[in-house]
Amino acid sequence: MPRVNQLAVAGAFVAGVALYPPAIVTLRRLGLRQVERTDGPASHLSKAGTPTAGGVVFCVVLAAVWAVALRDPAGGVVVAAAALGTGVGVIDDWTKVHHGSGIRALPKFAWLALCAGLLGWALAASGAGWQLVPGLGWRDLGAAGVGLAAFAALATANASNLADGVDGLTAGVAVPAFAACGVAAAIQHRPGLASTCLAVAAGLLAFLVFNRPHARIFMGDAGSLALGLMLAAAAAQTGLLLLLPLLAVVFLIEALSVMAQVGFFKLTHGRRLLRMSPFHHHLELGGMSEWEIDLRLWSVSLIAAVLVIAWAMWTGLAGARL
Repeated sequence: MPRVNQLAVAGAFVAGVALYPPAIVTLRRLGLRQVERTDGPASHLSKAGTPTAGGVVFCVVLAAVWAVALRDPAGGVVVAAAALGTGVGVIDDWTKVHHGSGIRALPKFAWLALCAGLLGWALAASGAGWQLVPGLGWRDLGAAGVGLAAFAALATANASNLADGVDGLTAGVAVPAFAACGVAAAIQHRPGLASTCLAVAAGLLAFLVFNRPHARIFMGDAGSLALGLMLAAAAAQTGLLLLLPLLAVVFLIEALSVMAQVGFFKLTHGRRLLRMSPFHHHLELGGMSEWEIDLRLWSVSLIAAVLVIAWAMWTGLAGARL
């Protein structure tokens, strides 16, 4: 197995730790501070005023590390995904802070759909139509694979956005997922892509130094949307696209909890299935602390990542794309 660029991965962590303190000061001066909804958990009202849009930092660090030390085309698609998600997210964060609400739902969905379409095109150009099919090994899914990648990018971006509601949750859940993509790329003898995925995980660990409960900075939509697009791109590049629902199982649970809550509310004319959605709010209102929620859902993500690699290895992860 080829060695990953350990200097690039370590550099992503060190650069993140070094850049977050001045970033916190800068974002506060720019007025990019968290605005809490009054219909959310009452305990979150104290979070108002915390600098947000911190996801810009780990995306910039990733881009810099990739440009200086990696320059791998497949990893470049992951970096492009970060740029697309951060672009939409920064606009959304800015409008939330300065206009009282973010981008309206339909325009936001349209922008994300455009980003997902562009990402699907980029993935097609890089050969991401080849995917591991459980029980069948590597198969060229052709146009269907490209369409699936675009849909996965859109769905994962929205799901990771919904999961970003507890200090440390989204970043901590994403670390094992990107690490699994890095391991998968290394097994396939693709050190550049492996290094890119592991650099994302390292950058997120640096972010968690400042985002753990009680957070000094939030990633905002600038980070959560970028993470969703990046994870879909990394999964597609490593052939794990069909295993993405397991790899991103916590994000999936969060998204399904919102859909179930809304559907149940409408069907029962006002009754609630959960105390509050997304799922992490249900746990909060049940008496769990943010640390307890984090540790449980991080553990779920870690177990899922291990299962994905084990399943992929059984399927034929190390085999050639024939």
